[in-house]
Amino acid sequence: MTDRSPTHSSAPSPSLDWEVVGRYLAGESSPAEAEAVRRWLEEHPDDARLVNALDAAAKHATPSFEVDVEAALRTVKTRMHSRAPTSTSPGARTYAFASGPSWRRYTGIAVAAGVLLMVGVLLMKRAPIGGPPTPARSYATIVGERKEVLLGDGTQVILGPATRLVVTGRKAELVGEAFFSVAHDSLRPFVVHAGGAVIRDIGTEFTVHSDSGEAVRVVVSQGVVSLTYARDSVLLSRGDVGVLDQGRVQARPGTATDDDLAWTLGRLVFRDASVAELSADLRRWYGVEVRVTDSTLLQRHFTGSFARETPERVLDVIALALGARVDRRGDTAYIRIPPPVR
Repeated sequence: MTDRSPTHSSAPSPSLDWEVVGRYLAGESSPAEAEAVRRWLEEHPDDARLVNALDAAAKHATPSFEVDVEAALRTVKTRMHSRAPTSTSPGARTYAFASGPSWRRYTGIAVAAGVLLMVGVLLMKRAPIGGPPTPARSYATIVGERKEVLLGDGTQVILGPATRLVVTGRKAELVGEAFFSVAHDSLRPFVVHAGGAVIRDIGTEFTVHSDSGEAVRVVVSQGVVSLTYARDSVLLSRGDVGVLDQGRVQARPGTATDDDLAWTLGRLVFRDASVAELSADLRRWYGVEVRVTDSTLLQRHFTGSFARETPERVLDVIALALGARVDRRGDTAYIRIPPPVR
C-alpha cells in the first residue's frame, strides 16, 4: 500500500487496499508487499484493529456459500469510487477507502460490501474446497532411483535418489532433491517446506535440494519463487539460485547452469563441492557412507561428473582428485591421506 496522502494535516489518511490486505492475511503476499502491510498496520492502529477483527472473524467462521471474488471486487470498487469524497481544488486526490473520520463519509453499503468481501475471500482461501481436508500422500525413492510423479493438481515432480516427498493439497514437505513443474493457481500457491525453508511458487519450474547437514539450495529454471526462512526472504527468478545456509537466505542471481538440472537426466555433477556435499550425494546415489579420517581433506573440493559409473570407479576418481586414497569396507568408504613414500 502506497502512502498517497497530501502533506497537510486536514487530509484523510492514505487508502487501505482490501485486495492487498486479503493477500497478506491469506499468506500470499510477496515479501516486499508483506513488509509494506506490516508497516502500514504499525502506523495506523485503527485500521490494524479492524483488520485483526476481520481476520479473527474469518478464522472462526465456516464457509457455506460460494464467493465470486472477481465479481464482488468489481461491485465494491464501483460503489466505493463512485461515492468517494472529491474536491475541485488544485492537486485534490480521491481516496478509495480512508480510515479515521473521513471513513464515515462512505455509505453503509460500501463499507459492508468491503468487509463481507474480505471475510469471503479469506474463508475461500483458508477453507478446503469441496468438503473434508485433502489427505496427505507420500512419494519416495530408494538409493540410486529417480521417479516421475504427477500430482492431483497437475504439478509434475521428478524425485531424486533417496528422496521423500509428502504432499497435502498444495503443500509439500521434502527431504532429498526434487524438480517441480508447478500447475499455477493464483488463489492457492504451491508451497514446499525443506530443511526449515519455505519455497513458494509464483508460477514456475524449480529444483530444491535439501539434505541433512547441508544447505538448502533452490534453482529456478522458469518463472519466480520466493525462498523464506524465519523473517529472511528473497525473490528468485529464472536463472537464479537461492541458498539457505547457517540460518541465512542468500540469492545468487544468474548463476544457474545446465549442470543444476543434470541429475534429472541421471548425471551426477559436482562443481567445487566440499567433502560434506560429496558424502551426502554419494549416500543417496550409491548407498555409500563416506568417512574422512584426516581433517585436512575437509578443506579440499572436487569438480567432476559421473553417469552410470560403478561406485568403485566414482570413489577412485574422487580420491585421486583429492590427493587421497580410499579403503572400502562394505557400504562404508574411508578416505584418507596416503602415507609418505620413503
